[in-house]
Amino acid sequence: MRKEILLTGYSTMKRFMMLLLLFFCTGTGYAQDDNILEKVESSARIWLKLVDSGDYKDSWENASPLFKGKTSEGAWIKSITAIRTPRGAMNARYIATAGATKSLSGFPDGEYVVLQFYTTFGEKGLALETITLAKAKDDTWQIADYEIK
Repeated sequence: MRKEILLTGYSTMKRFMMLLLLFFCTGTGYAQDDNILEKVESSARIWLKLVDSGDYKDSWENASPLFKGKTSEGAWIKSITAIRTPRGAMNARYIATAGATKSLSGFPDGEYVVLQFYTTFGEKGLALETITLAKAKDDTWQIADYEIK
């Protein structure tokens, strides 16, 4: 009888340790996901500040090579000026969605995060901004695409 109790106690302890280990690993995974989201969102907001301030040349220069390969500096400045000027000043910006993927149409396979923000502007009200960020070789996140509707 005593032998059964010891085995049962050992089995319970082993299960407890496995659950504890699983809990720790799961918590670490979420912490890493949160850390990545913080980095991505921070990169997006820093870049958006350039666009909000009308510094379109610097926004192009601080975008990823993927962005620059799709849009020349001159075309970017012309299109973003036409899109953003009538909207007026940015009043507020709230993150709506975030999603990660390894493949996107029109882009080579890699690590991407797509963020969507609900943004209000002084003249045109509410808009949906979609920002695609690509993970660079130095582990930074750079703007690969920007859309506003």
